[in-house]
Amino acid sequence: MFIFKRLQVKLFVYFLLLVLIPLITLGYFSYTMATRFLEEESVRNQSQTMKLIGNNIKLMLDDAGDITSYITNNESLQHVLGDKASQSLTTKEGASFDYLENIKIAKKYVTFLVIYGENGFLYRDFSEYFRQVIPYTEVMDQPLYVATAARDGRAYWTFSGTSLFTFGHSYNEIMVGRKIVDSYDHDKSLGMLFMGVNRDSIGEIIKDIEIVNSANIFIFDNNYNLVTSKHEDAALKKRLTEDLKLKEKVFQKDHSESYTIGGKDYFVSSTIIEPYEWNIVSFIPLEVIHKQHGILLKVTLLLSLTLLVVVGLISVVLSKSITSPIKILLKSMNNFKRGDFKQKVAVTSQDEIGMLSHKYNEMVMETNELIQKVYVSQTHQKIIELKTLQTQIEPHFLYNTLDFIFLNSKINGDEQTARVVHSLSELFRLSLNKGHDYYTLDQEINQIKAYISIQHARFPKRFTPKYDIDPEAGSYLTMKLLLQPIVENAILHAFNERKNEPGVLIISGRIVDHQIVMVIEDNGCGLSSDKKEQLLSGSASGKQGFGIRNVNERLRMMFGPEHELMIDSKPFVGTKVTLRLPMIESEEQWRLLYENHGH
Repeated sequence: MFIFKRLQVKLFVYFLLLVLIPLITLGYFSYTMATRFLEEESVRNQSQTMKLIGNNIKLMLDDAGDITSYITNNESLQHVLGDKASQSLTTKEGASFDYLENIKIAKKYVTFLVIYGENGFLYRDFSEYFRQVIPYTEVMDQPLYVATAARDGRAYWTFSGTSLFTFGHSYNEIMVGRKIVDSYDHDKSLGMLFMGVNRDSIGEIIKDIEIVNSANIFIFDNNYNLVTSKHEDAALKKRLTEDLKLKEKVFQKDHSESYTIGGKDYFVSSTIIEPYEWNIVSFIPLEVIHKQHGILLKVTLLLSLTLLVVVGLISVVLSKSITSPIKILLKSMNNFKRGDFKQKVAVTSQDEIGMLSHKYNEMVMETNELIQKVYVSQTHQKIIELKTLQTQIEPHFLYNTLDFIFLNSKINGDEQTARVVHSLSELFRLSLNKGHDYYTLDQEINQIKAYISIQHARFPKRFTPKYDIDPEAGSYLTMKLLLQPIVENAILHAFNERKNEPGVLIISGRIVDHQIVMVIEDNGCGLSSDKKEQLLSGSASGKQGFGIRNVNERLRMMFGPEHELMIDSKPFVGTKVTLRLPMIESEEQWRLLYENHGH
């Protein structure tokens, strides 16, 4: 349809015509309609929710105020406060206490009840923990007493009950106070009642209110003290708590307006709880409202489906024209990766893909030249160096020398020396293994037997070896010299301290859960927990432990951390070392494992 040399221009023209223009039109129309609708709906929901919360809190405050009224007018309590204080519990006092206790049980939001009588009577009850109240004479000197008395028997709400208690700890509660007057003589004062109301009970009213996501709701008393809140924005809470002018601005009855606070736009709705003059205010981030996709989602979905069909049909043609040469180039790269360095792709266009194909062909040609000049020459050099190193160790000379010593010992009748020399020759032959770094488990066991034969000749009375190897495990491949450092450590150190029983070294092997489990166990002196850690980390003093550490590192590097050594040892009982080896059946499996650098 369009002929351009640059792929970027080709893609830009296609998608500009097919996607950009209808998408801008669709987005603008949907966003404008949805935003206007959501803002209007949010205003209604937010205002209604504020009124609902205000009514619920008013009901709770009315209920708390009514409770204090019921208490102050209780006939038994009036009788107790009207009489002289008694040293013993009277019937009236008992009835009053039962009545107050029932109120505490029925109203879970009540945190304490404190009643002062003009006759010296004092009642105090706390739901959570005991607090020491101050004497009535001190209460009478406080503004709290004056404000409560001025209400003339009506409830007086205050932000905190701290002033009633000896220690000024701020408890999570507000307080309502009421002057107790004689039911028959309203000019006669009988005392004061103070009741604590848990703020969390008020917080429960707004806990599950969900206007929108990230809505912030705050409740303040008539002195602008924060009673409780449900907020997602800590910075907003701090600003609203500290900024008096902001409070005065937003604390209005049935008020809804947008504000910018701390560089963030909010939609604010507030109401006042009458007659308590408490303020409820909610802040909804405008960005949350804009993210609501009610109408926007439906309109966008309908238009997007239509757009998708049109763009999809054209994209098929466009994608084929772009991806076909890329697939050809990718196939050639994979062949190049596998070792076919004679790759070359046809250049069929003059755009970026054509330029990429041309540069790729140049890279292949330069790589071939580099391989011939550098890689081959370095490979030959490495081969020469390897052969030079191999000639420095001539195993045939070593074997011939050991055979001479063996035959000479046999001729001279020295059977013990002959056996040791034969074991040493077998040990060298298996260890060298023609330069391979692996062999079968049977060869590993034969190497260990040769090594133990030599050590047993040195220490004939130190230990007795025992072998228990499953024949089915012998054909599987493993790394060389895995068991020898562990056996050497046991021979040299486990039986170093004499015990009453003879030393026994047991080497066993079994196939368990598709793994070869090798166990080297002795009844020697055992190891402490610190010593075990030192052996595995190679931090033990002297030369002890470095061989075992190397075995452990080889196992982890080749087969993975789940195959590391496990040492179970108890002092003066013995040591048990366990190896778990994978079942490798062929040299091809070993080669793939080695070429991938282990697990």
